[in-house]
Amino acid sequence: MATKHALAEPKRKKSEAGLNISDFGKEEQSALESATPAAAGSIIGTLNQDTSDWDAPVLTLSPNDKLIRKGNAGIRLGKDQDGSRATGEGAFGSSRCAAIDIVAGNMGWLAKKKTKRGKTLAVDPDFRIDAARVYLSQKASVDDYFHLSPGTVGNTTRDTLRSCVAVKADTVRIIARENIKLVTRTDEQNSQGGKTDNMFTRGYGIDLIACNDSTDMQPLVKGENLKDCLTGIVDTITIMNNVLNVFFDYYMTFQQATISHTHMSPFFGTETAPDFKQIMAVGIQTKIQGTLNYQVPAMIDLPLEVASLKSAYLAGEGGIPGEKYILSRYNSTN
Repeated sequence: MATKHALAEPKRKKSEAGLNISDFGKEEQSALESATPAAAGSIIGTLNQDTSDWDAPVLTLSPNDKLIRKGNAGIRLGKDQDGSRATGEGAFGSSRCAAIDIVAGNMGWLAKKKTKRGKTLAVDPDFRIDAARVYLSQKASVDDYFHLSPGTVGNTTRDTLRSCVAVKADTVRIIARENIKLVTRTDEQNSQGGKTDNMFTRGYGIDLIACNDSTDMQPLVKGENLKDCLTGIVDTITIMNNVLNVFFDYYMTFQQATISHTHMSPFFGTETAPDFKQIMAVGIQTKIQGTLNYQVPAMIDLPLEVASLKSAYLAGEGGIPGEKYILSRYNSTN
């Protein structure tokens, strides 16, 4: 039984109605009001799912674009463009900026063929509200097009154009029957002829950014290195515990000798003052053993062990990451 502290299912906005009659022109609406179910199905396009494009706006094209389209699903072949014909590298007259724009649902929930006045609705690509898109470009500033947070790898700009494949929809699923790899820096040069080397490694990483907010990005933890680091810490704590146990053993031995020793008086064999010679002997023995068995480990061995752990798994002198640094040098998340 759920308790009052159980997490509630997040509220989600309801989807638009399956069929919105107001999207039709006045003539279609009038015909639907008096049509039989079969005739209405034909008008709407539900009988064979391909008889009507009443909810598909007209896509504005550049002169050299080629469009493959059915209803409100299409593939535009042309140059890089993220909005009107005055956007993207195509508008700047750049060379080598071919693009393929695959869209299902131009204008998203606002899609319709005609305005309320019955005029054909012409639209440009809209990377914000188009329902689902796969965008490929030979040269683009893709992070600007989709208004993405820079994260730790940074954003593309007009000064750092790159080829891109971008996928955007309400929900994106990558499904594999075997496995999935996210791999970076596979080649010595990028698509623009630039070198990919070790001089600047940050840009080759993988960022996981929820809610498009990179204000608190942190490196991912490397599991095996973290395990080794924690094991070292536990071993160091165990050594310290053993040192303390040795100390307490010697302390109790000396304390017992102090408490239990006695002296015999020459007067009638009665007990008298403590035996300082016995105390001194036990004290010297305890001091020697304590120095060897707990003072040396506590003052020399343990600090060396702690310094070794810090140098290997954390940031060493000058903040330089150790050989088995527990954080990823490339990959981050918020």
